[in-house]
Amino acid sequence: MSNGTDPTDLEIKDTYSKDKREGFRLLYRKYSDRILSVCKRYSADKGESMDYFQEAMLKIYDKMRSYSHDGEGSLFRWISRVTVNMIVDKRRREEKWKMEVIDDQREDSYIDEGSDDLETIPVEEIYKMVGKLSAARRTVFNLFAVEGYSYKEICEMLGISEDGASSTMSKARKDLARLVKEYLKAQGDEGLDRSYKG
Repeated sequence: MSNGTDPTDLEIKDTYSKDKREGFRLLYRKYSDRILSVCKRYSADKGESMDYFQEAMLKIYDKMRSYSHDGEGSLFRWISRVTVNMIVDKRRREEKWKMEVIDDQREDSYIDEGSDDLETIPVEEIYKMVGKLSAARRTVFNLFAVEGYSYKEICEMLGISEDGASSTMSKARKDLARLVKEYLKAQGDEGLDRSYKG
């Protein structure tokens, strides 16, 4: 084992090739919290995100032999991609989800981003805001803004049109801009309350 508390990605891969259970135990110990965070980004429902997590872990356990080591950090990138692909596959099969994308296309796509304000907000709060988006908007936002996929790739992954992906992303940004303004207003109001009491 390495000197740190966690094994390296290569140590996990080598252990898995000799003993699947032990290798997966090491992977779980090192990365389970981060994979659960990925699942939570795609679902605001605690039960659903745990279902995603469990299904992702099963897929990772089964597919681990196909992981090709490419330096430290490559294992997390690989298991993150397996997890996101699994979630996207489930989303693509949901009729309700597709209707949300179609509805977004019908709406005005005006964007009021308020992106400058995001730097002043704690990351945990931004995650909460993303969790308040509809399932379609949250998924497209995560794929585009967090995972770095292009609209073309998102369309292929989700089976939607480029206009659908673009409209849904516009709506996600608009929703986030509104949530940012609400958050900042609440923070300002709390500051005023404290100054009156202080």
